[in-house]
Amino acid sequence: MSNIVRGKNRKRYVGFKITGDKINFSELDKTIKEKCKEKLGKEPREIYLKLIKFKNNYGIIRCKHTEKENIIKLLRSIEKIGNKSVKIETRATSGTIKALIRKHMKEIF
Repeated sequence: MSNIVRGKNRKRYVGFKITGDKINFSELDKTIKEKCKEKLGKEPREIYLKLIKFKNNYGIIRCKHTEKENIIKLLRSIEKIGNKSVKIETRATSGTIKALIRKHMKEIF
């Protein structure tokens, strides 16, 4: 039996880096949820959107596999978090947190 998840509940994990001022988890989480409603017209829970890890301006966000491209665009469109100017660059995408960290972010998490 394989461990591959099939069906409509597949998730993707997007790794990203924020350049600019130091940001805290709650500021970032709030901004991402607001932008989700504003730009995509969807509630974060509809697309399984959740900020999973965030440390030293590097983070991992989870979303529905069909929303991956929209989430990448959403992250890149964020220019301000609170009153701080930022730029968000995505680093990689994976189907599991473990693989994302192992392949692309092991120096951070």
